[in-house]
Formats: sequence, structure tokens, C-alpha cells
Amino acid sequence: MRKQNTLQKEIRFEGIGLHTGNKVSLILKPAPVNTGVVFIYNDQKVKEFLPLSIDFVTDTKNNITLNNGRAIIKTIEHLTSALYALKIDNCIVEINGKEVPIMDGSSKIFVDEILKAGIVEQNELKPEFVVINPIWVRHEDKFIVVLPYNGLKINYTISFPNSPIGTQNCTFDFSTEKYIKEISQARTFGFLEDIDEYTKQGLILGANFENVHVFSKKENKCVNGSRYDDEPVRHKILDLIGALALLPFELKGYIISYKGGHHIDTMFIKKVIELYKADFKASIPTKREIKYNYLFDFLDNNIQ
Repeated sequence: MRKQNTLQKEIRFEGIGLHTGNKVSLILKPAPVNTGVVFIYNDQKVKEFLPLSIDFVTDTKNNITLNNGRAIIKTIEHLTSALYALKIDNCIVEINGKEVPIMDGSSKIFVDEILKAGIVEQNELKPEFVVINPIWVRHEDKFIVVLPYNGLKINYTISFPNSPIGTQNCTFDFSTEKYIKEISQARTFGFLEDIDEYTKQGLILGANFENVHVFSKKENKCVNGSRYDDEPVRHKILDLIGALALLPFELKGYIISYKGGHHIDTMFIKKVIELYKADFKASIPTKREIKYNYLFDFLDNNIQ
């Protein structure tokens, strides 16, 4: 097992939400060992905290949303992907809006700024779960399975028939360095022909050519250039890594995902935690019971 990590100093971001279209400010702050990642919704009127836990996930339609019944934070997955990949285990995420800013549609800006700020090793070990037996989840024609592997490896297949994306497959043997080079720049993607339908549902109100990798089914081409030849499937890997951040431990295994997405990703997280509890008779805290009195004091003293 490795040591836990946090940030060396605060980092500030500003941008717009992909789905809400609203301007938002976000601050990442260092946190003590065993804090985990805790989101703070703070609009100067309301202050609510939402630990990064599967227990608070309430929506997976085109994003992963946290909700504690009093505050909601949407589209957390690109930020949490960067945190998981850079092994930031303890972090306060203070936000003044209901959606994490989309930035350029990838995790690159989060990664760059975290590396610039610096990472501090802490004096506690990060728990890990080494997969011994296969773990499966299925939903319609989609599935995710994780097999034994001494590390983290992901094989991902996407299929968008009758489109310029088509079927793509990518195998990614995880390391932080490889993530930075091979995954972090992959942007969220979509089709011009779907814009009207999504906007009717109140989605992608902040989308533009600067933060979405855009394709046209009619013209059978990418509209605004590609950062990788197989950028869409790499972005799906980025999203899956963002979902892994919902685990209260580091996962070691070979994940195979076929036509995955936010919904089945979170199904997979629930299944892994369920089997971890059963196999090890472990007490995985629901809603991250992390010495609440201490946490409340820490947050009150550090959130203005």
C-alpha cells in the first residue's frame, strides 16, 4: 500500500457548468489524513458538505451528481478523475454553484494546476482492494467486469453505429504518468444532431466548441479536431477513473468495460463495495463516517 496524499496549497478554478451553463468558482484545499474528498457547497447563504461517496450519488444521466437532500453538485467526474489519477486522497472541494466547471471538457486543466500546486505525502496508508475473483455488473447490452491483476488496467469498448465514431477499443495500463499523456486531454464528446433533444431536457446549456469534442452524423466527421485518434473511448476511460474515486480504497484489478457509462460505472462501484464488505467483513463507512466532530470543526475553521 502507498501513503495518502493531499495538496500543497489551495488551487482556484473558474468556468461554466456543461449542463447548467452557469458561471461557477471552485477551490481545492489541502485536508488532513483520512478526510477523503469532501465537496462543500457554499454560496454564502447555504453551506453544505457532501463527501465523495456512492451513498450521495443520485443522478447518472450524462454526468455523476452528488446530492445530500439540501445541496446538489453535478458533473463531478472529470475533477475526481484527476484527483484519483494523481493520487490526491484528502481534499476539500469548495464550490459556489451546482456544477463543477467543465473547463476544456477534459481533466487536463485540473491535472496541470494540481501538478503546479504540488502534492504532499501524508503519514497514513491508503487502503486498497486487490481483486481475487471476477466481479460483474450488467445493464441491458452493457457490462463491466474486473479480473485479478496486480495493478490497474482498463480495456474499454464503445460502439456508436452509423456515426463517425463507430466502434473504438482502448487498453490502458494505469500509471499517473500515462494518464497525464494518454487520457487527461480526452474531451467529453457529442453529436450536433443531438443538441436540440438535450437542450429540451435542460442539458448541455454550457456546451460549445471549446469544451466538447463535436461530431456530425450527417457529415460523418469530427467538427472541431481530435487530440487523440481514438479520443472518445479515452474520454470514457477518464470518466470511469472518475467513478473509481467513489471507492473508499484504491482498486487493483483488470477492468473490462463494454459500452459503459456513468450509470453502469456507479453500479460497478456499488458492487465492488458490497463484495469488499462481504469478503473481508469490513466496515466500509456509509456516507464516509470520518470522525464527524473533527471534520465539522475542520470545515468550519477552513470554509469562509
